[in-house]
Amino acid sequence: MPNEKTEQDAQKSLDQDRPGETDVKVSRRKLLTAFGMAGAAIAAGSMLQVSSTVFGKEGGSVTESVYGELKGKGKVPILKAADLVVSTTIAEIQANSSPDPEFLYFVRDEGKEGHFRIDLADTTSADNTGTIVVAASGARFKRLMVDDTIDVRWFGAKGDGTTDDTEAIRGTIAYVSSSFPDGGVVYFPNGKYRITDGFTLTGQKVSLLGTKAELFLDNTSDTVTVLTFLNCTEFFVENLKISSSKTTKLFSKQAHGLNVRDSSKFKLSSLDVSYRTDAMNITHCNNFTVEGNDVYYLGEEGIRIGGSWNWRVANNRIHHHNGDGILLKHAGSPEGMYNGEVIGNFLYDGVSTFGLSNSIGGGINSNDEVSGTAASNLHNMVISGNTLKNLRYGIALASITNFTVSGNVIKNVRTAGIRMDNSTGNNPTHNPGGESSITGNTVENVSDGEGIQFLTNQAVVEKVSITGNHVRGVMHAVSHYPGIAASNAAVSGNMVSDCKVLLQASNCTVSGNRFIQGGFTASDAASNSIKLIESFVFTGNTFEDTNGQIGISNGSGIISSNSIKTGSSLCAIRFRSNPTGNVYIMNNSYDCPNAVEKITYETVVTSIGAGKISSDFTLAGALQRYGTTVPTVGTYTPMSIIWSKDIGKGKPIGHVCVSGGTPGVWSPFGYIGQIKHGTATISGLTDSVIVAHGLGELPGYVSPTPLGNMGYVWISDMTTTHFTIRCSAAPLVNTPILWEAKA
Repeated sequence: MPNEKTEQDAQKSLDQDRPGETDVKVSRRKLLTAFGMAGAAIAAGSMLQVSSTVFGKEGGSVTESVYGELKGKGKVPILKAADLVVSTTIAEIQANSSPDPEFLYFVRDEGKEGHFRIDLADTTSADNTGTIVVAASGARFKRLMVDDTIDVRWFGAKGDGTTDDTEAIRGTIAYVSSSFPDGGVVYFPNGKYRITDGFTLTGQKVSLLGTKAELFLDNTSDTVTVLTFLNCTEFFVENLKISSSKTTKLFSKQAHGLNVRDSSKFKLSSLDVSYRTDAMNITHCNNFTVEGNDVYYLGEEGIRIGGSWNWRVANNRIHHHNGDGILLKHAGSPEGMYNGEVIGNFLYDGVSTFGLSNSIGGGINSNDEVSGTAASNLHNMVISGNTLKNLRYGIALASITNFTVSGNVIKNVRTAGIRMDNSTGNNPTHNPGGESSITGNTVENVSDGEGIQFLTNQAVVEKVSITGNHVRGVMHAVSHYPGIAASNAAVSGNMVSDCKVLLQASNCTVSGNRFIQGGFTASDAASNSIKLIESFVFTGNTFEDTNGQIGISNGSGIISSNSIKTGSSLCAIRFRSNPTGNVYIMNNSYDCPNAVEKITYETVVTSIGAGKISSDFTLAGALQRYGTTVPTVGTYTPMSIIWSKDIGKGKPIGHVCVSGGTPGVWSPFGYIGQIKHGTATISGLTDSVIVAHGLGELPGYVSPTPLGNMGYVWISDMTTTHFTIRCSAAPLVNTPILWEAKA
C-alpha cells in the first residue's frame, strides 16, 4: 500500500506534466493515449495494488482487494488526484448521455463497488447492472475484472434476509457460466440471502464461495434441493450456510442441501447445512473431497455417497440427525463403490425429531439394499480416526471387502459398536465381506447390541483381523450380546471387559487377549462368558470372571497356555455339545477355588464325545503328583493319581484313587514286566493247590481271585517255577481260583 510520500511523488510527477491549467486536459489525454485504456486499468490496478490472482490460487481476489478494503473509499482519492477516475453510481452511468471514454469510472454503490470503462466496440450487450451498464448515450460500460470471482450483489442480490435474491443469484450463476467456461466463482459476501427456489448447474465449471454468508431457503416444499450439480467438473462450494424455513417432515423426501451426480474433481468444504433431508447427496461421482462441514437437524443422512470412487470425507461434524450420519451405498453402480476414506469425522447426538420417530440417527453405514454381485460391492475403504457418540449405532458395514477400520472412538450407542451387517435388507444377495482389519478402536457402552461383531449370516466373512481394540460396557439385562463376536478371524491383543458375553468366536484364532468380567450374576450351565464354536485356537489369553466359564460348542481345537481365573462354582470349561473333532486342553494356569470340576459336560455329550477330549488334568478336578507310596493322610477325590517315583520290573507305574475319601481307596496300575494268568482248582475238602506259573523267574506279584467260598486266600512257597495257593476254609466241592502273576 503506498504511503503518503508515494502519493505526493505521484502527484508531483503529474504536476510536472501540466505546467499550466490550459495543459492539464492535454497532458491527461496524452497519458491515456500513451497507456491506452488497458494501460489506464493497469495504472488503476497498480495504484490500488489489486491482485490479479483468482480465488483458490495464491493472493487475494478482486473482491478481497477492492471491495473488502476500499468500500468506495481508500485509494480512490489517489486516482482522482491523478484525474484518471470519475466517481459515480450505476444510476448516474445509466443516466449519462455523454460519458467520456478516456476516463475510468469508479462505481461507489454499496455492494457494487468497482471500476468500469467504456467499450466503444460494443453496441449490443444488455445491461445486467453487474458487469455491463448501458448509459443513456448507448455506451456500454464494462467492469474491469482481474479474476473470475463474481459478487452476487453486482447482479442485485441484497443479502438482507428479506429481499428475494433468487433471480439475482441465478443471473450471477448464468453470467459466470457463460463468461468463464474454464471455471469461475460466484461470491457471496457476508449476509443472509433469502431464496425461494434451488439452483441447478449442468455441465458448468461454476464454484460458490461465501464469507459468513447464508442461503436461506424460504420454501416449505418437500422436493426443493438448494444446490444441484449434474455432470459438473472442477468446482468447489465453500464457506456457505444453507438453512431453511421448512423444519419438519424431512424424512423420505428429496429436499437436500446439495445434490451432486455424475460429477468429478470437486470439493465441498466449510459448509453449514441444516433442516434438509440429506445435507449432501453424492452419487456416481469420482475424485472429490467433502471436508470440514457442519451438518445437523436432518431428516435422514448427513453425508450420503453412492456408487463413487476415489473420494475422501474428512473432519466433518454430523449431529442431531435422524438417519445415517455417513451412508456409503453400492447404488447400483456397475463399478461398485471403492477407494474411499472416512477420516476424522465427529458424529454425535442422533435424534428422532425430523424423520422416523422410532429411530434415532446413526453413525457410519455401508449397505447394498439392491441386488449385486461379489465383483461390484464396496471395497478398498478406510474408516479411521472418527468419533461417534450417542447414536443408534457406531459403524455398520455390509457387502464390503478390503477395508480398514482403525482408531475410531465409539461411545454410548444402542445396537452395535462396529458390525458387519449382512441382514437381508442391507445385503440381499449376500455379497462377501472381509479381507480386512479392525484395529485400535475403542467401543464403550453399547446398550442393546454387540461391541464388535463380524459374523456371517449366510454371507462369507473371512480373513478379518480384529486386533488391539478396547471394548467395554456391552451389557444387556437379558440378551447375551458379546463384546467381540467373530467368525473366520484372527482375534488378538484386544481388551474386553464388563460385557455380558466377553467373546463369541467361530472358526477363529484367539490369542493374547484380556477378557475381564462377564455379566452373568450366577454360576450355571448358561453362564458362558467365552463361547468357542466349531474350529478354534484359544491360546495365551487371560480370562478372569466372577461367575462365568469358557463354553465349547460343536468344536475341535486347542485351549493352551491361558490364565483362567473364575469364581464359578460349576467349572472352568464346559462342553455344551459333542466335540466334532479332537480337543486338546493343556498347559493352562487355573485359579478356580469354587469349581467342583475343571471340565463339565451338558447331558448331550456322549462317552464317544468325551473320548475326543485330551487334557493335562483329570476330568474330576483330581490331583496328580509324584510319590513313592500310597498316601496315608489328606483327602482325595476319585481319579487322583500318584505317579510312582520307584519304577522297576514287577512294580506299578502308579496308584489311582478308586474311591474318594481321607485318604481314599487306592489301586495300583501299569505293572512293568511279564504277566501270566490262569485258573487253578482246589479240590473238595482240601485247602491248597500247587500252580506252575511259567514265568521262568520268581514272581514279583501274584493275585488270586476265588470263585467260591473258601475264606481267606494267600500265596506261599513261591519259586521260579511254582507257587502254592492256600485257603483258610476248605471248600466242600471243587472250586476254581483265577490267578495273575507278574515278574
